[in-house]
Amino acid sequence: MRNQYMAKVLVHNKVVTEDQIKAHWGEITDSMDIGQVLVRAGILKQSMYEKVLAFVRNLEAKNAKPASPSAAASAAKSAAAPANGARSVTAPPVKPVSAPSPAVKPVLSVHSAAPAPKSNEEPAIRIEGNSSLYGEASSSTVVIEKVAGLETTSMANVQVPVESETPAEESGQEELPSQFAVATGEGKAVEAPDVLHPITSLAKIIAYARKFNVTDVYLYADRQITMRQSGALFVASEKVLEKTHLMDRLTEAATGFADGYKIVVGRNFSKTMGLPGVGRARISVTWNDVIPSISIRIIPMDAIALENLYLPEFCTQFATLDSGLVLIAGPSASGRSTTITAFAECIAANRQVFIQTVEKPIERLLMNPNGSIAQREVGLHVRSGVAGIELAIRTGADVILFDHLETMEELSLLMQASNAGALVFAVASGNNIHALLSRLLMSVPTESRTAFACSLADQLKGVIVQHLIPVVQNQGLVLASEAMKVTSTIAGMIRKGDVSQIVSAISGKKDQGITLDESLQMCVDSGYIEGVEAWKRANDSRRFASYRKVK
Repeated sequence: MRNQYMAKVLVHNKVVTEDQIKAHWGEITDSMDIGQVLVRAGILKQSMYEKVLAFVRNLEAKNAKPASPSAAASAAKSAAAPANGARSVTAPPVKPVSAPSPAVKPVLSVHSAAPAPKSNEEPAIRIEGNSSLYGEASSSTVVIEKVAGLETTSMANVQVPVESETPAEESGQEELPSQFAVATGEGKAVEAPDVLHPITSLAKIIAYARKFNVTDVYLYADRQITMRQSGALFVASEKVLEKTHLMDRLTEAATGFADGYKIVVGRNFSKTMGLPGVGRARISVTWNDVIPSISIRIIPMDAIALENLYLPEFCTQFATLDSGLVLIAGPSASGRSTTITAFAECIAANRQVFIQTVEKPIERLLMNPNGSIAQREVGLHVRSGVAGIELAIRTGADVILFDHLETMEELSLLMQASNAGALVFAVASGNNIHALLSRLLMSVPTESRTAFACSLADQLKGVIVQHLIPVVQNQGLVLASEAMKVTSTIAGMIRKGDVSQIVSAISGKKDQGITLDESLQMCVDSGYIEGVEAWKRANDSRRFASYRKVK
C-alpha cells in the first residue's frame, strides 16, 4: 500500500497533481516507488520525497501494529462505564451472527458525549480506496501525523491502482479485464419531446438533439439548455438549470457507463455512455466546487461510408495499404474520429484482417465481417495509450487505430508497429500539415531529431487535416481538407527537417495532394460556404481577403 499512501499525501498536499501520478504510475517497479519515479522525472524534489517517505513509513508501521490485549481491555472498560467528559464508544447495530470469525474485527463508531479534553493523540481517519480502473477498492484505518513542509496532514482520495497480491500473469486478466463489454444504447427508441424543460430526462434531451442533428449539448447551472447545430449555438429551453437538475442528469448518465464508473463530486471525467433507446454519447464533466458543468458529444448511430466523406479521391488509397502510418488531424470537433472509423469499416469490408483500436474513450462500436476486431479503451481495458499499442503489437494486429496521439512515446511505438508490418491510422492535433509536422519534429530533442525525422519519413504514408465548416443558411457542415500522399520528394523534405516547402510541393497535384486553401476555394465556388468562412480558416488569408467583412 506504500504507493497508494504516498500518492494520496502528495496529491492532497498539492505537491503533485493527480494527472502526474497517473501518467507515471506504470513506471513503478519493485525497487522504485511512485515518489522515486517522480523524483527521476524531475517533478518531485528529493528533500520533499524523503519527508513524505518518512511519513508514509510511519503510517505503515502504525497500520500494521496489532492492538495490544491491554489496549483492547481498556477500550472495553471505557465502553462499559464512560466517565464524565470522556468519549463513549458504541458499536453500530449489526446483523446477529452465530459465530463471528476471529479474523474479522468489529467496526466501532465514535461519538462525542461532551467536549473532550485535548489529547496528544491525533484523531484517526479512514482512507477509502476508490473504485480504481485497475484494481479493487480497499480501505484501511491509519493515524495522521503532522509532517514538516506539508500544507496539511490529511489525505485525499486519489484514483490510482490498488496493488494486488496476485500478479497479472496469475490473475488471467492482464490488460483486458471482464468489463470489456460496452453498452450499445440500443433498445426501444425514446421519443423526442417538443419542448425541453430543466426536469427533462437525459435520454429525452439526447433524443431531442438527434432529432435536430445537434452535435453537442451543454448543461450548466443557472443557464438554459444549450446545443450546437451546424457549428452554431442555440438555446433549447426557456428556464435555467439548477444544481439539483444537473445532479439528476448525472445520476441518469451513470446508468449508461459500461464499466460501472461511480461519479464522485469534484472529480472531472470524460466517458462514453450508452442510454437505451438513444444510442451512445460522450459526456465530459468538470466541477466548480460541488457544481458540475456537463458537455455531451452526440455520437452518430449510423456509420458513414468512406466515399461519403468527400475526401480527396487519392485518400481512399490509404485503405489499400498493407503497412505504414496515416495521420488524421484537425481542430477539435472536426470529425477526426468519424474519418478514422470510416477507414476501419472500409478495410473490414474488403479484406480479412485483425483490427485493434486504442481509444480515449471508445465512441462508435465497430464490426468486422471478414475478420476480427478488438476495441480497447484507455483506463478501462489498458492502463495507457502506450500499453494499448504494445498489446496491439504483441497480438499481431494487421490494422491499428489510435485515437488520439498525446505523447511522442505513443508516436514512436506506432511507427514501430508500422515498421513491423501493421497499417496504422492515428488521430492527432493540428490545423494544417505544416503545423502538424513542425510540432512533431520540434517535440524531439535536437540530438535525436535527425533519427526521428528519418523514421517518420520512412513510415508516414499520408496526412489528412480536416475542417468542418458551416454550410450557407445553417444547413449543416461540409468538409474542407488539406491532404497529401507522402512521395519520395516529400519524404526527402521530412528527412531534412524542411517541412516549410511541403505545401508548395503538393499545391496543384490533385492526384497526390491538395492544400487547405484549394479545398476552401472549391467549397466557396460550389456555393457550399460563405467566403468569410474560408477567409477565417485559410493558410493564406489574402486569397479570400475580398470576402472579409468590414465593420
